[in-house]
Amino acid sequence: MAFPGGSSGGGGGTGGSGIGGLERLYQKVTKDLPDTARSLNVKSVLALENNRLQEAAELIGRALALEPEEPVFLIHMAKVCARAGWWSETAGSLRRAIYVDPRDAESWYGLGIAFEKLDQPDQARLCWEQCVAIDPAHREARNALGLDAAKPDMPPPPPPFMRS
Repeated sequence: MAFPGGSSGGGGGTGGSGIGGLERLYQKVTKDLPDTARSLNVKSVLALENNRLQEAAELIGRALALEPEEPVFLIHMAKVCARAGWWSETAGSLRRAIYVDPRDAESWYGLGIAFEKLDQPDQARLCWEQCVAIDPAHREARNALGLDAAKPDMPPPPPPFMRS
C-alpha cells in the first residue's frame, strides 16, 4: 500500500508556503485560545501532513478523549495509524468508527485492509463483503473479493480516507 510513510503532499514543515506555512499561521491565530476537539483535530491533520506521525496520533487522541464518538476523528486516527504502520491500532479505530456508523462502507473497507496487513485474511474478506453489501458498486472491495477483473497479485488500494 502506498499510504504508510508516504509523502506529505504538502510543502513540508520548513518552507514559508504550503502546509508548513499553513501550520504556522494556524498556530499564530489560535495561540491564545484553549484547545478544543476541533482544534486538536486540525493540529493533528497538519502534523500528519508534515509526517510527524507520533504527534499527529497524540493530538487526535486528545480530540477523541473530548469527543469519543466523532466519526471524523475516528477516521483520522485510523489514517494516522495506517500511515505509521500501526495496524492493530488502525483496526481498533475503524471498529469504533463502525460502531458509531455501521453503514460506512469506507470504514468496512479500511478495516479489511487492516486485517489483511495483520495477516487475518478471513476477517479481511468478511469486512470487504460487508462493504459490498452496503455499497454494491464499491470497486476496491469488489476487486479485493475477486468479483471484478483486477490485476492479479495486486493488493487492494487503501480507502480514500487513508490516501495521501
